[in-house]
Amino acid sequence: MSTPLALAYIRVSTAGQVEEGASLAAQEATLREEATRRGWTVEIVTEEGKSAKNLNRPALQDALRRLDKGEAQILISVRLDRISRSVADFAGLVERARRKSWGLVLLSPNIDLTDPAGEFTANVLASAAQYERRLISVRTREGMAQRKSEGVTFGREVKQEFLPTYRRVLDMHKAGTSMNRIALALTAEGVPTARGGKWSAATIKRILESETAKAMQGTRAIPKASA
Repeated sequence: MSTPLALAYIRVSTAGQVEEGASLAAQEATLREEATRRGWTVEIVTEEGKSAKNLNRPALQDALRRLDKGEAQILISVRLDRISRSVADFAGLVERARRKSWGLVLLSPNIDLTDPAGEFTANVLASAAQYERRLISVRTREGMAQRKSEGVTFGREVKQEFLPTYRRVLDMHKAGTSMNRIALALTAEGVPTARGGKWSAATIKRILESETAKAMQGTRAIPKASA
């Protein structure tokens, strides 16, 4: 009987992670160790500077085609969010694996989707991740409503689908990431801007100083932006 071939999928989403490479190396070492423990042959599949908002990533799509053709037997990754943050996409992936008879294994938490209990747990985790993203939008709308009740006049209306991006920009800036680095990370992931232009330090500065950003932080002032 031939040794199963596992495609070990590793991914980083930000430009900083791509440049540093530490996250990729850590993922690869963990997956190689697990494949050896299970007696699998392993091949590393790397995706750099790509987000998990959907499954439309070149390296992942190529891996899935190979799995469907029987050229490999297992797709393994360290965490669910390395593969997908979309409940619908992940549910479809689980069904695809079942239909095409290949295995899908996640290490953290320890889930083997060839087992029904593992499949259930993975879907619960994906649902929780999506729920958190929706809460961000709800909290933002509530904050903006409060600011309006205080007499604040807002400029251009920010569409709801862009609110999580505003929140992410604020969180990255608060963590000390420069405006240039934030712009590079969003560009690398293919995240669209609210106005359809290109990400730049100036774009990030406008977000940080916007009334929408202030509403997201309640009545607290925006920290002074760094270049």
